[in-house]
Amino acid sequence: MKKDKMKSGTSYSQTTFHFFKTDSLTPKQLELVQSSWDKVEPIADTAADIFYTKMFETEPSFRELFPKDMTKQKKALMKMLGMAVKGITNLDELVPKVQDLGRRHAKYYKVTVPMYQTVGACLLYTLEKGLGDIWTPEHKEAWALTYTILADVMIATHN
Repeated sequence: MKKDKMKSGTSYSQTTFHFFKTDSLTPKQLELVQSSWDKVEPIADTAADIFYTKMFETEPSFRELFPKDMTKQKKALMKMLGMAVKGITNLDELVPKVQDLGRRHAKYYKVTVPMYQTVGACLLYTLEKGLGDIWTPEHKEAWALTYTILADVMIATHN
């Protein structure tokens, strides 16, 4: 991802997701992720719009991986994120779902590891824009770790 393409107050292109080098979430980080997600859910349509707009601006080649009509895709994204946030306290149930998602992304969409960096940066950008004044560096850190943990599970399924 190129630095000049992320035009927010925070440069998410500078965020490096250290896949397979993560610690678990602290209770405070878990609370930050879950409480902030509660504020995203009512604006899910807007958040999905922000996410995909930023992702396609950042990496135009990603557009060809998605259908022309993004309505179902946007709903699927928000549903998956909600499932992950709510399920992060029950990994025995969550991990198989995330593994399946990773396998599908690798097999059908040819998602590669570098793509996860772009997606993660766009997710953080979306959360910052969607949450506005409540977004803090602590939120960024908690969400980056959450995303990294989930991406690790997905990447591990790539053959």
